[in-house]
Amino acid sequence: MKLKKNLGLWQLPVFQNAYYWFILPLAIVFIALICGLIYNSSGNRFSGFANVGIDFAGGTVLTVEVNGVGFIDGGNYDKNLAIIEEIVEKHGAKVSSSQTGGSNSIIVRYKNEVVIDGEAHDYNSAANTEKMIAVNDAITSELETKFKSEYSNAEVNANVEMINATASKELINKALLSVSIALVLMLIYIVIRFDFYSGIAAICAEFHDILMLLALVVIFRVQINSSLIAGIITIVSYCINNTIVIFDRVREEVKPYKQNRARIDVRAIVNTSVTNTLTRTIYSSVSTLLTIVILAACGVPALTEFSLPIIFGLLAGFYSSNFIAPSIWGLLMNAKQNAERKANKSKKYAKAR
Repeated sequence: MKLKKNLGLWQLPVFQNAYYWFILPLAIVFIALICGLIYNSSGNRFSGFANVGIDFAGGTVLTVEVNGVGFIDGGNYDKNLAIIEEIVEKHGAKVSSSQTGGSNSIIVRYKNEVVIDGEAHDYNSAANTEKMIAVNDAITSELETKFKSEYSNAEVNANVEMINATASKELINKALLSVSIALVLMLIYIVIRFDFYSGIAAICAEFHDILMLLALVVIFRVQINSSLIAGIITIVSYCINNTIVIFDRVREEVKPYKQNRARIDVRAIVNTSVTNTLTRTIYSSVSTLLTIVILAACGVPALTEFSLPIIFGLLAGFYSSNFIAPSIWGLLMNAKQNAERKANKSKKYAKAR
């Protein structure tokens, strides 16, 4: 795509390619659907359309704390985590994620599903809570015995916290409510500060960012848990900033047209606004992206789970702020002006008759 020169400025041809900007998001959604169907099919190593963590699917959080020794120092973390995973799997469960907790504990999560004689049993329902409690008691008891023998002079504690289906449903409802409230407040703010079409375009861009984030999470099998909700709220609040900067420029470009009561040149306004703010948007996005990439690459699973969705959201936010939101605003404004022009022509025609 070539840049076009207008009034001495190199401008991105954003508006004249408005419909093309929607192709990439649609393609990503399509790929996510295909990947999800493949992951959900039988006979592969994945289970389910998406990699849903215990925060939403229900499960158990197991914390093993050993005081007085270097429980996670050096190579002890990998060694002790392997012991925990072995004992958990011995009792039919399977560790889905792990992390350190302070300087002397390891936290692992696993679903309330137990494999007995090759057959999987779902213990996540209220009716099977007692069965899962018995499994967890056996796991904690064996872990305490094992680590007391490994570290004879240390204090060993193994504790579990169960998250059932009711708790996970409540978490989902709270997450949806939080994101919905944030979007509504943003819409009100943008409509008051700019105009109704800017508000619609900005909210569409936010939905785009969330959809792209979720699609990429499905494609790359990132675990869907409470960290993802934190990432979504972070992206919603961060990416709207770049969109507001562009719409602030749009408002300044529109003022002369309104003062002269002239038809707004939507194409010129969109292209000029995006081009003039592009450098600022690139700098802010890249600087934030570098920080998050470092967090994702540090090797801590909990930070990686939090960082990857934000990386996806930042890339989606840069795209939507510069191409999706301005294009939607331009299309809506063009439609409004065309409707007004037809209405005026109809009035003139009626008067002439």
